[in-house]
Amino acid sequence: MQNKELIISLIQQDLKHHQLVTGLDNIGLEAFDKHLLELFDVIYNLMEVPDSAESEWGKTYTRYMNFAVNYEIESTSKSLEPLAGGCFQHLQAIIDIENERKDKD
Repeated sequence: MQNKELIISLIQQDLKHHQLVTGLDNIGLEAFDKHLLELFDVIYNLMEVPDSAESEWGKTYTRYMNFAVNYEIESTSKSLEPLAGGCFQHLQAIIDIENERKDKD
């Protein structure tokens, strides 16, 4: 995929953002609903997710965002790079499986 590095970078930034807004919510500042980056839609479009895979893809993406809160918050997103890479791999696998299923039909 030609956009792989870009997508991983976007996921990494979304993980970092999720960490920060969750942390703010945890101290009562209610940031989550007010400070959305909307990278989910950008990544979804870049990865060309089949409509039939939307639900599983979205659940997986959200699950990885929630994993980020278990990482220590740092000044950069470098520590989240492996998580972003794993997220990309998992999301791509969902797409690949769905595309293979469609090809067989």
